[in-house]
Amino acid sequence: MARKSRKKLLDTARNMEQKASAASIKNKNACYKAGLYARLSEESEANRERATIETQMDLLRRFAADSDDIVVEKEYFDISYSGTNFNRPGFEEMVQDMRKGIINCIIVKDLSRLGRDYIETGNYIERVFPFFNVRFIAVTDGYDSNKSGEELLVPLKNMVNEMYSKDLSKKVKTAFETMRKNGEYPSGSVPYGYQRADKHLLPDDEVKDTIIEIFDMFLHGSKINSIVKHLTAKTVNPRAYKYLKSGNAIPEGFYTGWNIQTVHGILGNAVYTGASIWNKSKKVNGKRVKLPEKEWTVIENTHEALVSKEDFDKVQEMLKKMASDFHESCVHNHAQYNLFGKKIICGDCGKTMGFRVEYLKNGSNKKIYRCSTYLNGNHVRCTSHKIAACEVENAVFQAVHKHMELCISEEDMVKRMNARTESQQKYNLYAKEADKISKELQKTVEMKAGIFEDYKEHLIDEEQYVQISKNYADKIKVLECRLEEMLKAQASYSKSYHVDTDWKTVVEKYLKKRKLTKEMVEAFVESVAVHEDGRLAVRLVYDDMLKELLALSAERQGICNE
Repeated sequence: MARKSRKKLLDTARNMEQKASAASIKNKNACYKAGLYARLSEESEANRERATIETQMDLLRRFAADSDDIVVEKEYFDISYSGTNFNRPGFEEMVQDMRKGIINCIIVKDLSRLGRDYIETGNYIERVFPFFNVRFIAVTDGYDSNKSGEELLVPLKNMVNEMYSKDLSKKVKTAFETMRKNGEYPSGSVPYGYQRADKHLLPDDEVKDTIIEIFDMFLHGSKINSIVKHLTAKTVNPRAYKYLKSGNAIPEGFYTGWNIQTVHGILGNAVYTGASIWNKSKKVNGKRVKLPEKEWTVIENTHEALVSKEDFDKVQEMLKKMASDFHESCVHNHAQYNLFGKKIICGDCGKTMGFRVEYLKNGSNKKIYRCSTYLNGNHVRCTSHKIAACEVENAVFQAVHKHMELCISEEDMVKRMNARTESQQKYNLYAKEADKISKELQKTVEMKAGIFEDYKEHLIDEEQYVQISKNYADKIKVLECRLEEMLKAQASYSKSYHVDTDWKTVVEKYLKKRKLTKEMVEAFVESVAVHEDGRLAVRLVYDDMLKELLALSAERQGICNE
């Protein structure tokens, strides 16, 4: 290889010196520490606007490099996050750094990268960023908050971005609807018994016979419980099968047996007749809500059926009759006799106890509770925990009644002790201390309010305002806690001492009751845990208040005995 000439070597050295000098001058002159932010949306259809994170970052780095007053402090990004939602980890980290003063300039590719929500995006650009003296730049939109005359441009472009996002979402939804009408299965979980290939459902040869067997057994009179036991002994449940199908190992401790809900769900799913069902739910205020059956979209003959329509309809009639018989066997209405509902749980697995009525040979019946995990066929995970409803009701009534009696007697005890001279002296002492704290608190609140006025008048800078304001806020919290403690202590020494008003009202209402009612359970009972050995753990709503009252009563009696 030929050696470079001395002249070329000198030119290269000079260029390196010039670049180093320019970088040194830029770092010296730069007054903006920039955070570069890139976002990749989660849209998947017609992604004309989608550029990779690295492409966006390259653009932002070049822009910052060409600006004499900007140095890059940190880079932030969010991948697969929609611009209509500001709950993004990268964005939130950037905002926190902005508040801490780590960055004072934010640069994005365009306004849509910051967000597509017109109102929220405008709020950040027009209110939040200016409050923290943060410069905002959208490179390809040519927007720079340091330049005047662009105030109308921002809300207009944000509005366009929001409309674009909604329009794109609508187009994606329309595209899915078209595909579904054409018999395709473009999205959603694949039903057990099928597999997806080229956006169509095809029978899964490994498990399709299990679906056929479930319907066949039920049609020939097998109870769902029997089907559950048969399947558990023969194969793994649908969730465990998905792990195996994907090539992953089943997690340790994962329950692979079947249960009643899974079998019942398969028997009631029309997908096995070759029909596709969509629009069973929708999002309302961010939550998924089930829609009534009349609003579902049902498309017949979209894939191969595993069960005939005639057999499926027979099964539905049998399920309806089974539900009706079960309802009648519950002595008209479970809710009328099951006083505890979801408040009674298994003490071992934590599931709600199921309420049942057992019919005896003499014609009478016995109401019982049994663990719902066991009732659903999961005999491996839990045991029966069978217990008579009357036994639970008696134990809970005794606990509630004792609770009420203690409330009344201990309140009277505290009142008598508080009438003594030494107790009234403490009452007055706490009153004086509470008054002193209250005055200090009022003064601190007024001083905190004055700090903002100082900031508006530029008597203090932003950093001072934030720090001083925080100090006052912390002091206010401490004073409020101290005041609450003093007032509570003062009230505990009052001659007219009384327990929590709501608690006392409930106690007085039910004190003379001689039998547990559903209303008493609602008012007093938080939970009842049934253990396998028959032991009951009763947790009452006002247990903590009773403990405080008992401790207070013991303290007063201890003082009197000194």
